[in-house]
Amino acid sequence: MSRKTHDVARKQPQGRIVLLACALGAYLAWENLYHDEGFLFLPGYLNQVESCVASYGGAFIACALMAGFCQSWRAHEDRWLAGTATAQGILSVAFYGAVHAQVPAGIVSAQLLLSASFFVMLFFIMRALATLSLAHAASLIAIGIGLYGLLECAVWALALAMPFLGLRFALHLGLLVTAFACLRTGQAVAHALEVAPKPRVASHRALPLPLVLHTGSYWLVFGLTHALASGVIPMGHDKLLPCYLGSMAASLVFYLVFARPANVEKVWPKVRACIFPLTMLSFLLLPFALGGFTFVSIGFAQCAMDTYLAFYLLSTLIVARKIGGSFMRTALAAALLAVPFVIIGVVAGDTLKMALPLSPLFYNVLSVIAFALLAAGTFWVGDDRRAELVWGLEKKLSPKRFEDKETTERCAKAAKKFGLTKREAEILLFLAQGQNAAVIAESEIIALNTARTHIARIHRKMDVHNQQELLKRLKEL
Repeated sequence: MSRKTHDVARKQPQGRIVLLACALGAYLAWENLYHDEGFLFLPGYLNQVESCVASYGGAFIACALMAGFCQSWRAHEDRWLAGTATAQGILSVAFYGAVHAQVPAGIVSAQLLLSASFFVMLFFIMRALATLSLAHAASLIAIGIGLYGLLECAVWALALAMPFLGLRFALHLGLLVTAFACLRTGQAVAHALEVAPKPRVASHRALPLPLVLHTGSYWLVFGLTHALASGVIPMGHDKLLPCYLGSMAASLVFYLVFARPANVEKVWPKVRACIFPLTMLSFLLLPFALGGFTFVSIGFAQCAMDTYLAFYLLSTLIVARKIGGSFMRTALAAALLAVPFVIIGVVAGDTLKMALPLSPLFYNVLSVIAFALLAAGTFWVGDDRRAELVWGLEKKLSPKRFEDKETTERCAKAAKKFGLTKREAEILLFLAQGQNAAVIAESEIIALNTARTHIARIHRKMDVHNQQELLKRLKEL
């Protein structure tokens, strides 16, 4: 990309936000429609557990692909995008072919692979978001969640008015083409930005137990809610419409609470002020659906889950940036922390509702369990300062940390003194921490030769010939 184009891209973030938000919303709607329409329009399809395992289980396949072929997709990203989109089109045909022929095994297999392809595309969307500022990324996620509900509602209304299998396939294909076109265009422009994660001090960091408990408790409760909602209310139009409206409401809640510029840097403490009560209230409202409050109950449940989904996407970006870890490793960890607990929650909820009557006592006991899980996941870590420390967004200033702070200040002085560019200043910080070109290339997601070129320019400007001389020059500042 030329320098002129690069400058234009920096001056027009709104265009990138709209394109990537459309991609996120369209892909979310495209994936979820296969799940919804299976119950509503396609007789003899799947039960609750089979459908959810097929819908979410594809994340495991996607994680294996992205981790196993990480060098390939970095070197041939355009081919991966085009190949995944092509596979999605073929799998869509296979899915509707299996539906028409009423082959359950074919339906499950097609939906599982469609889910895998969706999570691959979600990874590319989130990677493009990582090139934006956190404020822009948060706004984009809020818009994407709202578009997700709006697009799904529009397709649902058209399919309801004209319930033909061919029409539904055409609508799904239209969403797919729109999502891919927006992602491809928005990603190309987003790559012009050079916002990168903070250099990492260590290659690996163990996940704190409170973080695992937090993630597991929330996603497990959402899985329970999803399974029990299907038990309380038979799948039908009266259930889908509040779901779509709940998604649109979630985008507004997320923007007001998390995505505003003053809040985007402090999202974790707001979990106990917004996410916890919203999630608990949505669970407590489920039984009231039988008493004529279906719309409010289901809408609340969907709003809570999508608000947390938006928060989860944003927090993945924040953690990757602030702890200086590899974005791919952080994104894969986020997926593998969420999906198993959703599936466990769905299986547990489906098993319980089949084994026990859906009585007030049943919901009272489950509400106590849900409250205990959410309270432990939200409040176990203590105050807000402790939460920031546990989740890796802030760290105690150990002797090593003081050294890192001093190194950062020396690098800033060197960048100003020797006229380094912003990009070269970022690379200098890696070099000051003892990293080589290979580590820099992997962390910054750039070619090895590009990393070496940056290093050579830094050496020339600072009048040094190797890393030892560079470190010595920094200590002199």
